[in-house]
Amino acid sequence: MQVPNSPTMVLGLLVAGVLLLLYGVHLITDTLQNTINRRIRSALAMLSQRPIVALVLGILAAAVTQSSSATSSLLVGLVSTQMISLNTAFLMNLGANIGSTLVVQLLALHITSYALEILGLGTAIALFTRRTKARAIGQAVFAFGLILVGLAALEAGSQPIAASPLTADILKALVGAPFVLALIGAFLAIAFTSSAASIGLVIVLATSGALPPVAALAIMLGSNVGTTCTALITALGSASRVGRRLAFLHTGTKLLGVVVAFLLLQPLAQLLVPLGNGGTQVAIAHMGLNVVLAIVFAPLANLMVKLVTRIVPDQEGQAAEGPRHLDPEALAMPAVALGQATREIVRMTDLVTDMLKQGIQAFEEEGTAIPRCVDELDDQLDLLEGAVKHYLTQLDETQMTEEQSRRELALLYISTDLEAIGDIIDKQIVRLAQRKHRNQVVFSKEGWEDLITYYQEVQGAVQQVLAALAAQDPSLATECLKRKAVLAQTKRALHLRHVRRLQQRVAPSLSSSAIHLDLLNAISRVLSHAHNIAYIIQGDLQ
Repeated sequence: MQVPNSPTMVLGLLVAGVLLLLYGVHLITDTLQNTINRRIRSALAMLSQRPIVALVLGILAAAVTQSSSATSSLLVGLVSTQMISLNTAFLMNLGANIGSTLVVQLLALHITSYALEILGLGTAIALFTRRTKARAIGQAVFAFGLILVGLAALEAGSQPIAASPLTADILKALVGAPFVLALIGAFLAIAFTSSAASIGLVIVLATSGALPPVAALAIMLGSNVGTTCTALITALGSASRVGRRLAFLHTGTKLLGVVVAFLLLQPLAQLLVPLGNGGTQVAIAHMGLNVVLAIVFAPLANLMVKLVTRIVPDQEGQAAEGPRHLDPEALAMPAVALGQATREIVRMTDLVTDMLKQGIQAFEEEGTAIPRCVDELDDQLDLLEGAVKHYLTQLDETQMTEEQSRRELALLYISTDLEAIGDIIDKQIVRLAQRKHRNQVVFSKEGWEDLITYYQEVQGAVQQVLAALAAQDPSLATECLKRKAVLAQTKRALHLRHVRRLQQRVAPSLSSSAIHLDLLNAISRVLSHAHNIAYIIQGDLQ
């Protein structure tokens, strides 16, 4: 790219370079998150018990998305949905720190000389594969080309600045204040929200001679801390305590490593001199810092997690009725947001399970304790259903894949059915129990045994469906649906048995008939909603 010869051209190249760089990072992150998130999530769930593999997956994830921040956000979502443990997420984060340095290594190898060729290649792939799944590859290559074009513009715009006597005087003064340079680096990383962008700029300036090696290293160290600040601020404003723990681990380990490196700044600069020019030294030091952090802290993962759990303990007295996992910040990443909503729906299944157990107990125990408890559980269920519905409807459909849209629709259906089951238990089954006690109605021995048998079978079917939902296992849902006809026949048989007792003038059956049949129908409606959920788990949204 031609070196500018006027202040206006210099400013234009610098501004354009920064904008292209930031947009390229944003574009490649969005493209790859929409296409490979599911595969990454599945791989993490399968390999979460293998620390070395988790570290490698973190490297690959950050290398592909060109953003350790994006990978960290994905990890927070995975931890919140219990797909991986905090230990695994921490190891992944250490790997992501290394992966995010790989693009910087490419810059040190002067790959910007091929920026336009890579941009053209990505455009060609995207155009010729626009109706196929391979289009995402072209979009990713195109985005990477934008990053390189932006860095090439910064490189060209920085050369006149490097040659300016004023620049030399300013940097000469700042070399004696490395802490100020580190703060500048942290500010650049926060402003760019990308370590690749901020450190890429430092490498370009160091290569052109605008930054002396010591100054460039100080800014690089500051950028390593600054790049964690956005995630830390987001986590502090979030209700997710596990997200805060991961953010503290991320920032804390980086800060500790940077402080040690900062204290050894001069010896480190001397050690790197034989390795090449200033840009190469910064690139190697950047990768070396993150590799060392991984080597030091990976074996200490369990200890670090225990420490941060003490610093950020589980909140005592946390309101049980409110949503805990619906992080508004995750809405920008549909895959993570859907995971958060899923976890909240799993909480709804716990409430439904508890209500089912107490629903039948209400017939055996007089008093207001059970009805009041079930009513409170139903209020919590209604609150969670409304929160999940509101959260899911805030997702941007244009940012979602077809599969994610179907999953959103499925979660909306499921939350509605769970809320309906809660209403049946609270407003029908428990009220029938109160009516029985109030009117001193007594079931016949055979009639009560029939109701208990049917209730227990339906309760087992519902629990099987809820287990299928929690485990995302369609086979469990299929097993439940196989018994649908059997349970329908059981209901008809029990109904007929009751009618025969009426025919035989069995006194308790005559007095309890209305409550008996209403309860039988209410139990059947619970089963109907459970079957709806089973069909959705199987992927049937027709």
